[in-house]
Amino acid sequence: MSSLSPVTLKLSGKVIPNRIYRTALSEYSGSYDENDVTNTGKPLPRYIELHQELANGGAGLICFGNIPVHRDHLENFNNVVLDRDQPWDAVESFRPAILAAKSRGALCLPQLNFTGRQCPEFLNPNPVSSSDVKLHYCMDKSYGQPTPLSKAQIRDIIDRFVWAAETVVKAGADGIILHAAHGYLINQFLSPHINKRIDEYGGSIENRARFVVEIVESIKARLPTDRYIIGAKINCQDFVCGGATFAEQCVVIKLLEAAGVDFFDISGGTYEAPAWRGNLESLGETQPPAGEGTFLKWARDIKKILSRAVVGTTSGWRDSELMMAAVRRGDIDMCGLGRPLRDDPDLPNRVFTGERIQSKL
Repeated sequence: MSSLSPVTLKLSGKVIPNRIYRTALSEYSGSYDENDVTNTGKPLPRYIELHQELANGGAGLICFGNIPVHRDHLENFNNVVLDRDQPWDAVESFRPAILAAKSRGALCLPQLNFTGRQCPEFLNPNPVSSSDVKLHYCMDKSYGQPTPLSKAQIRDIIDRFVWAAETVVKAGADGIILHAAHGYLINQFLSPHINKRIDEYGGSIENRARFVVEIVESIKARLPTDRYIIGAKINCQDFVCGGATFAEQCVVIKLLEAAGVDFFDISGGTYEAPAWRGNLESLGETQPPAGEGTFLKWARDIKKILSRAVVGTTSGWRDSELMMAAVRRGDIDMCGLGRPLRDDPDLPNRVFTGERIQSKL
């Protein structure tokens, strides 16, 4: 097994041509009009150029960054957005970037997201969440008091995920990847630190996982998994006192594999504890060797409990020899890169020629 070995996704039969993927990382290349929300979120020319650069660079799978499925609940003001109420043609707007990403043979999975309580207050002072637990000032931003979602609102958000998934597939994508990590809405349901509901969406881990499982099942009903990929970026744990633990996340990941998820991008942390930035020591965890994946030890154990799904992990990969050693050992199937590809989109091609890369980012 090498960096050039292809990976076959068993449900869809789609083949990822190599073991390096571009993990979903916000591109901040969408339009924004603070006076007219209908003009917000349309992909700008840089969105196409960036994904063409990634395609030319050789990554086998390209995941697009944060795409909110509601224009009133953004991660940042210049996100691209997939909102069914926008007046512009979303298929035609997203098609050029998707075709660019796929132009050299890579697979393409746009990442769909709903911010929940992590929507910055300057964008929306009235966020929604699983419960009313407010996020304190962090990540250099303040956040509003969230309102717990009603069951009707939960159903509406699920429908928005389905609409967005259908839209990007019509535009040429191979499927989608859900952002179920980093403290966004799906993670807010999974976390006992945030989810205080007493209905069927709260309490046990199976109940807290109900929201994301229903999203997967609803997408699968419209986009069969023997033709399209459903992936999930998901925490190995939250690294927050009272948050989702590794044991709980393993239960969730098994439920998602059974529901139809065929690819997991393993990460960790929330806005309160941004473990994906790589500083585990500050969170009371052992720091991995320099250049090795931040969450490798958890991803390795997750891979052992799965029967089918492909497992990758992101954050911390800076040494190509350590990346390829992890793949050769079978610890993981793929290595995800974010900031290193922002700095050098051609990094995968350089690895494939045998060059040792030691990124300093």
